[in-house]
Amino acid sequence: MIENDFQVDDIPTKERFDRWRERICSGSDFEMTSDHAQDFYADDHETEFGSLRVARKTFAPMRMWRNPTPTRDFAHDEAYQLQIPLRGTLHATWNDRQVASGVGDLFVHDISRLKQCDFLTPDGRTPFQHATVTIPKPLLSLPTSHVDRILGRSIPGDDGVGALLAGFVTTLASHGADSYQPADGPRVGMVLLGLIDALFAHALETDPAFPAAGAHRHTLALRVQSFIQQHLREPDLTPGVLAAAHHISLSYLHRLFQEQGTTVSTWIRTQRLERARRDLADPVMRDIPIHGIAASWGFSHPADFSRAFRKAFGTSPKNFRHDALRSGPH
Repeated sequence: MIENDFQVDDIPTKERFDRWRERICSGSDFEMTSDHAQDFYADDHETEFGSLRVARKTFAPMRMWRNPTPTRDFAHDEAYQLQIPLRGTLHATWNDRQVASGVGDLFVHDISRLKQCDFLTPDGRTPFQHATVTIPKPLLSLPTSHVDRILGRSIPGDDGVGALLAGFVTTLASHGADSYQPADGPRVGMVLLGLIDALFAHALETDPAFPAAGAHRHTLALRVQSFIQQHLREPDLTPGVLAAAHHISLSYLHRLFQEQGTTVSTWIRTQRLERARRDLADPVMRDIPIHGIAASWGFSHPADFSRAFRKAFGTSPKNFRHDALRSGPH
């Protein structure tokens, strides 16, 4: 697991705001200002859980805005961000829409359409604090067109899936990497990603603007994907088996996955490869042969597994395991 920290205790007071601005705005078209620039306080604690990054950021009230004549194209940024205020209120201008997110709420956005953000506290002096999750876009199971319906919204975090996710993220953000074993990172990251997927699906299904037929198809697709996750280890997991298990035609099953830009077989293979990669990086499983791990995830032929793994990750299973166990799983 990787841990990144930024603290100002050893930085002269007059330099703290400049250092924080450099950390947050470097390489972007954003600028920031604060009424507390002369006595600024900031603390940023970030931990990686697999491919997801969870952070707890505490800083004096401030404002960020994007240069109206940007020099960088953010449209191709490959991550979304989930923000949960823990102290204070976040006011954002996102895609020409005003959004306010209070303590415990969940605000999801991508940087490409964020124009301004104010981080405020009631007395204007107490530091603002929030927990954040950075989510690589390709990891989400929802199609991009569906995710777009959720972005730039504040989702209540006091009930149901929202409360479950908000509590989980807050707990992760409150503990350092030393609270976990190295192999815990990818495992915890998968749980977190599952909760984020569940929140997005719930938000869409309860959105009156979301077409009922589309919501039904998406719910069915999630049910099929959940079934696949539970039966990944079975080598005879085929589209025909899935269609029969869910009482739908094979052609309808294929359409469900085509709407998400993939195929049934590709989705199954990708999930199996991810699980195999996780196991290869797990020190607890270092004594299990590579072909044994491959077989446990439905790859009956070692040569087929090696080719698929190299195509997906750019290296052989053997080299990946060697490097991962030597450096610790990230």
